[in-house]
Parts: sequence; structure tokens; C-alpha cells
Amino acid sequence: MSQLATSVQPTIKQLLATDALSEAQVLCGQLERPISQVISTLGESPRPGSLVVTQSESVFNTEVAVLAKLSALVIVRSTPATPESIAVGAAKGEGEAALGAFNDAALKRLVKRCKDADIPLLVVPSYGDPVQVLEDVRFVFLRELKLSSARLYSVMLSIALEEGLDGLIEVVSGWLNRPLSVETADFKVLAARNMGATPASQQRHLSDESMKCLRVYKKNLEALSPKVGPLLDGQADLHIAPVRLGRRLVFPVPFSELIAGYVSVMVRPQDDLNQIAEYMQPLALACKVDFSHRLKDSPSFAATQRTLLKDLISGRGLASADQERLERSFGFDLCDGFHVFAVDVQISKEKGKSEAPLVVQYPDDKFISCDLEGMRAFVVPHFAKNAETWRKHAEDIIAAIRELNKGDGNKAAVRLGAGRLVETMPEIADAYGEARQALVIGSMMHGEGEFLLEYGELGVRRLLYLIFDHPEVERFLEETLSPLASYDEEWESELVDTLKVYLEHGANLNSTARALFIHRHTLRYRLEQIADILKVDIDSQEVLLNLQIAFLIKDMKEGGKKKQ
Repeated sequence: MSQLATSVQPTIKQLLATDALSEAQVLCGQLERPISQVISTLGESPRPGSLVVTQSESVFNTEVAVLAKLSALVIVRSTPATPESIAVGAAKGEGEAALGAFNDAALKRLVKRCKDADIPLLVVPSYGDPVQVLEDVRFVFLRELKLSSARLYSVMLSIALEEGLDGLIEVVSGWLNRPLSVETADFKVLAARNMGATPASQQRHLSDESMKCLRVYKKNLEALSPKVGPLLDGQADLHIAPVRLGRRLVFPVPFSELIAGYVSVMVRPQDDLNQIAEYMQPLALACKVDFSHRLKDSPSFAATQRTLLKDLISGRGLASADQERLERSFGFDLCDGFHVFAVDVQISKEKGKSEAPLVVQYPDDKFISCDLEGMRAFVVPHFAKNAETWRKHAEDIIAAIRELNKGDGNKAAVRLGAGRLVETMPEIADAYGEARQALVIGSMMHGEGEFLLEYGELGVRRLLYLIFDHPEVERFLEETLSPLASYDEEWESELVDTLKVYLEHGANLNSTARALFIHRHTLRYRLEQIADILKVDIDSQEVLLNLQIAFLIKDMKEGGKKKQ
């Protein structure tokens, strides 16, 4: 039993304050010991912390070492004590008074053993069925254990995390004294205690009924809005309803839009099902943690998450439940923002290798990504305290892709576009649009070469991209640079290259002349030629701006042609 579970377990003292043990007589022992479970048979090796409630005389010969494992021992006697017999032993102390009342030498020996084992010993008179006394004590114990559903759930969750499903089912089965089982949605048993899988003849019926219960459950959850919730007056069931299958009471375990599995308990005709459900519902919730880990590791769950991620990045609306699923799966609810990247990868093969196309491998174990529009979209959570830049994340992604695809002498050429940092999930679609635009414009600028480019670095290029296919752009380029290109072709001059270097050096004569390895006067003469051919004032800032834009368009168009 985990330390957390022990800290919230009821004690003998708490149980004595209830109706079930109101007439119990304490023969010996301290009453502050916690109880882990209530059982009716001692056995050779009881679980530590057990409370044994029995009328069997076999316990009178139990060894001290076995008794020492218990929290307490309760003897149920079918013959109640009479006032006369109690009066005879009253002067001998409480324990002796009880012994006198029952006049049982064997009980006296048991008192001594319980004292040696340092456990409490209680005697309870039974006016009816002794088995009913046991059930009363058991459910009093369970009621004390579940003073709040949250506390009971925390106990079960702690056991599940520390001891797994097997340990959890064993403990709860002992608490309830009922067979239990945990199954997956396809009826594979994950853990069980004296109970098998759902019979094949009932599986289809259970699946159908569970989906109906899931729809009601989701409807009730959706109704708990700030406006509607106060009007419900607690009428909506906040737990998914169980399904009755003969002697089985089955609790479906919901996980977003599907049923992840089932938790079943065997019940008797006289059982109070509502009382059983009070313990089974926290159990199903604790089992949900294990189911969630199993589902996240399954291919089908991963595919579903990528589909939702693709819808989010594409700008398609997500239901609130789907958005919450993405937040939980990828930890989006814990970060301060998002970096979004669009990545294109081309793998070049070593000469002599097979011509079979290579499948690009992506680092899905390290990064959140999905295929989109013939490229790969990456979403990297941003944490303000880390202060990591988009470039650091981009370089990590590129390095990971190259490492995964470097086998057999192959080389991965990675081109990456980055959107600007955004703060909320709905903005991811806009950030991806920027990243995609940066990737496309980068391809125009660099052709087939590698690059990493952020949308904010594009400057006026991102405006040009919006009108790139407009006929006026081609006309502007024709009027601005084509005359110089024609002159260079006819006279084998270098006026276009000269003008480009001049603009790149901020229209500075000296630095441009040094870059071209020509004299300053030669450069001035060429600039006069350019001004004459284009019929412009080469010293005008507006003219220089027009020429700069023309070269940007020219580079983007030539880069796009190289890419094709």
C-alpha cells in the first residue's frame, strides 16, 4: 500500500464512532492504526493493515507473527452479553469485563496474543446474521475512506502509478470484496482479480451501450457552462453511466471521442449499485491514466493526433474537446507561445546507389509535426523563461533531419521557412501561413539551395509575393531593367551587374568601385551610361528604390525558374 493511501485510510477509532461498531467492546490495543482493507478470513499471510471481521474460531490459534500484520481483529459473537454477566466482570477492567461476559477462555488467550502483536482486539455482539455485521463494517470502512471522491481518487491514482493496474485492482478488489477486471476497448484483459474478460456474446451489446453513455456524458459536460450550469441543480450525471450485463457492472472509460476501455465489477442481487458505483467511478478515472499512456503510444492515436494537428495548422475549426485533446497530448496548455516552421527536404543519393525513391524520415520523437501541402509543418512550444530564438529551434530541426537521413552516403538538403512567434493556439494557422510564404519566397531567392528564413526578415519581398503573378509586375521589370540587359547583350558590357553591386553597397561610389575592381571614374562613367539608357536620374532616391525593387523581382523570378 502506498504512503499516500495510508495517510488517508480510516482508523479503528473512526469506525467505532459509527453505528456498525457502536456496541463493540475493546479488549486491548491502540485505536489509531490505519486500515487498508476489511476481510473475513485471516489466511496465512494477510495484507498489512487489514481489519479482520470474523466469527470463525480458527483465529483463536493464530500465531502472533500473523496477527502483527493486522490493523485490528474484530470477533463477531452470535450470543450477546447479558447484563448479569457483564456485571460479574465489571470490577476486573474493560477487557476482563468482556471476558467475563462471554466466559471464553480461548478469547482470553487471544487477548494475550493480540497484546503481544500490539493490535486492537474488539468483540461485537450479533443479533442477526454475522455476515451482515461484516458487510456493515466493510461499507462503513469504505464510506470513511471516501469522505471525498477526490481523496479516494488520489489514493487510487497513487496506487496505479506506483504499482500499476495489477496492484490497483488487487487493492480495490480487497476493499470491495468483489471480483474486478480492467479491459481495453477491444476486450483484452489488462488486469483482473477473480474475473475474466467480457463474454464474446455480450461484447457487441457493451460497445453499443457504452457509446450511448458516452454521448450522454459529453452532453452533460457541455451543459456545464457558466450560464447553464447553475440551472442544472445537480441533475446532470458528471460520470459516465455504467452498463449492467447480468452479474457484471461495467464502467466504460471515456477518452475524448472514444471509449478507451472498461472496468468491471461482479455484483450480487442485494447489492446497492449506487454505493458500489461511488468507488468504481474513481477507479475508472484512475485507470484512465494508464489507458491514456497506452493510447498515446498506439499508431492509431498518433494518427488521430496528427490529423487534429493538421486541421489546426490548416485553419480548420476544432471542437473544444479536440482542442483540449491537442493541449493535453502536446503540452500546448503549458507553454507561452508557438514557433511554426514549414520545411521542405530533398535527399540526394550517392552515385551508384539504387534509384528507388527515398522516404524522408522526420524526428517525430523530438518535435511535433505533420505532413501538409507537400511539405512538413513543425510546431515548437515557446517558453519565455528559456528565451530560445526561432533560429535555435530551426537549427535543431535541421540537424535532426540530417542525422536521420544520412545513411548510405545520402545527403538531406533542408530548406526552412519560419513564421513569427504567436501566443495562442488559434494563431498557429496564421503563423504557418507566414512560414509557408517564407519557404516559397526563400525558394525563389535560393533556388534549390538550402536556407532558413523567417517571415519577418523578408521585408518588402512579402509584399511583392502578394502581387507576384500580376501582369503589371512583369511590365515594371520590363521597363526598369530590360533596356540594360539588351544593351549588355548587344555590346558585351556589364551595366546590369554594375548597377546591382552599386545598389547593394548603398549607392556608395568608393565601396562599389573596390568591389568591382575598377576605378571610381570608370564606375561614374558606367552610371552615366545607365542613366542615359534608362532615361532616369541615377542619383534620385526614388529611382534607386525602383531599381532595388526590380532586382528583388528579378531574383525571385530567376530563383523560381531554377527551382522548376
